[in-house]
Amino acid sequence: MAQESPKSSAAEIPVTSNGEVDDSHEHGFNREEFGYNADTQKLLAKNGETLLGAINFFIASVNTLVNKTIEDTLMTVKQYESARIEYDAYRTDLEELNLGPRDANTLPKIEQSQHLFQVHKEKYDKMRNDVSVKLKFLEENKVKVLHNQLVLFHNAIAAYFAGNQKQLEQTLKQFHIKLKTPGVDAPSWLEEQ
Repeated sequence: MAQESPKSSAAEIPVTSNGEVDDSHEHGFNREEFGYNADTQKLLAKNGETLLGAINFFIASVNTLVNKTIEDTLMTVKQYESARIEYDAYRTDLEELNLGPRDANTLPKIEQSQHLFQVHKEKYDKMRNDVSVKLKFLEENKVKVLHNQLVLFHNAIAAYFAGNQKQLEQTLKQFHIKLKTPGVDAPSWLEEQ
């Protein structure tokens, strides 16, 4: 909900501005009286669409971080916890069997328990390593992504409210953001081939 609020508010800027431009042209207002206002509204609408593109990119990047990267790390942690519980259970079974008598009846059980213990120990060690690596990458990625996205957000908002169209467009270029042209749909994957 918090992600949608700035997005929907910013989305209303170009829509409102475009509507005002259309209204002034439809009613045939005097170009001298309202020309400057219409041009300003067109520029505001264009800059609003550019700002909206930056906000959408910001939200998409943060969503990816939260809903994919962090979620993947949490799933790996849950698998690690499960592997640890299984490892502890097989370790305890092996310890109990080793404390008991060793005869022809218990030796196959001890060997089977030793094998299961080793399999689950390897799984546990692998999952522990995976969690360590994912947490390290998550920390690095989180800081890098959030820093870059906040710089983008700050620069885009500052340029928009300063009325600096060139700086706003430069911010989008800096972050490799391409805006869709209104009314033009992206080609299908068949058309691209």
